[in-house]
Amino acid sequence: MSSNKQEVVAVLPQEYEQGLSLEKLLLENALSELDVKSFYIDEASVNQFIAFAQQAKREAFHGVKLAYIKDASVSVTLSEQDMLASMTVEGAYGGEPLTGAEVIKTLADAKVLKGINKLALKKVLLLSRQLEAGKTYVQPVAVGKRPVEGKDSQFIPLILDPKSRVLKPQRLGESDKVDMRDLGEMVTVGEGEKLMRRIPAISGQNGYTVTGSIIPPRTVKDTLLKVGKGTAISKEDPNILISTISGMPILKVNGVDVDEALCLSKVDISTGHIRFEGSVVISGNVEAQMEVVASGSITVGGFVESAKLEAKGDVIVSKGIIGHNVDDGDDKTCLIQSGGDIVANYAQFSDLSAKGDIKLAVHSLNNDLSCVGDLLVQGNNKKQGTLSGGQALVGGKVVCNHLGVEGDTATYIEAFSNHKVYVEKIETLQDEYTALQETKMAAIRREIELKKIPKSTRTEEQNQELADLNSTNTDAIDSLNAKKAALEEELFAKLEINTAESLVQTHTRVTVAIGGEKVTTKNTHGPAIFHLKNNVMHFVPKLKEEDLAV
Repeated sequence: MSSNKQEVVAVLPQEYEQGLSLEKLLLENALSELDVKSFYIDEASVNQFIAFAQQAKREAFHGVKLAYIKDASVSVTLSEQDMLASMTVEGAYGGEPLTGAEVIKTLADAKVLKGINKLALKKVLLLSRQLEAGKTYVQPVAVGKRPVEGKDSQFIPLILDPKSRVLKPQRLGESDKVDMRDLGEMVTVGEGEKLMRRIPAISGQNGYTVTGSIIPPRTVKDTLLKVGKGTAISKEDPNILISTISGMPILKVNGVDVDEALCLSKVDISTGHIRFEGSVVISGNVEAQMEVVASGSITVGGFVESAKLEAKGDVIVSKGIIGHNVDDGDDKTCLIQSGGDIVANYAQFSDLSAKGDIKLAVHSLNNDLSCVGDLLVQGNNKKQGTLSGGQALVGGKVVCNHLGVEGDTATYIEAFSNHKVYVEKIETLQDEYTALQETKMAAIRREIELKKIPKSTRTEEQNQELADLNSTNTDAIDSLNAKKAALEEELFAKLEINTAESLVQTHTRVTVAIGGEKVTTKNTHGPAIFHLKNNVMHFVPKLKEEDLAV
């Protein structure tokens, strides 16, 4: 025991100059006799002294400290990407508890500067007094602050969307029943009417780590209102878009167009064919063999029967699109062409073509459908939303409640028809890559030929040719590889979302094709999804909600 009673030192007497073999138990007994239960026993030093003594090393004769009084200690651990700092307190071995200065210095050494909890530090000091010798406790003492994310500009329409009107018939009183014939008033706007409100972007607030590093929030998108056809920014409020003419509103992401509208009660032999620069609003029906052509949108409050509608904007039919059954190979009697979306309650025996989406609420029966976007056939309940018969060429995904029909009617769908565009682009890049590789190999072979000619005998033209070949340059090849990889990744992501899905029931004789691969159902199933993976078509029936509940 040292004279200050603070430590125990083991010393090998000089007479054991040849060394002494010691048992660990002997040292432990010697320590017990000195009554140092509260001391910290350094097991590593005990083992070290035994080794030194056996080998008669001079360290054994000089003395090795085996046990000593040890004050309470504390260390800092950073976690969660420096968002949390915790202190590990170890109880004292007969020594002193921590002081406030020691705790502060430990934090400073760990560079913990922000988010410090003073109550937690007081607990650390208290624990250093209360913990048994060698016992540890972990106490969080500082927490960083996550950035407060801002909000992008928001745009709130102040008018109804003509397309949503078709898909949401009016309720009968306060009951859950709806009247499929009552679709509300036609959506038009007058001059000076408020169309859209912009809520400006709100900037976020910086966060920080416990070490003081700033964590910036995501950059917000402060998008302005876009003035379109027939609209202007309000003089009273720069965040309000108003109409400058009366007409048909066409909602955009951050703006509205207002087309001059020709309003008619019906289109039949009494009105003749309609061709109009702007939008056409027909409150009634479009009768058989009539044509309506518009540079804007066409909105029909009633039915379209065996007629032709052509619009550069959306075509919205509140009730139904009706054609008549024709022989195979003959043109459909009802033709709808849209530069935007086609939205209707239902369509049957018709030819529908859209640059955007096709959305039908009740059913699609024996139609020829073509759209660049998605095909959605979904009603207000699971009994509606049937896609059956005919064929559909869809650029994106297909979603319906019921797919196919009982009986012998076949249904053909090609989803994600844009797949071939991606494949062609990838093949083109592969051809370019192959051509570049061949050019590069030819350059390497020519370089080898030129380098075989002694440098002293090469002509200036040959030296210049050698310099121009530059076979080590792979920038063009690397760029092509990067483009090809990005396109393949984009195609993979598109395949994940562009599927054909029935949410309630799938019938027989439904053929779904994606990317040239196809599958045909032979039995009736419940909900199902068709998708392409690794160039193989998969048909995956899914459990119904009631089965999942069971």
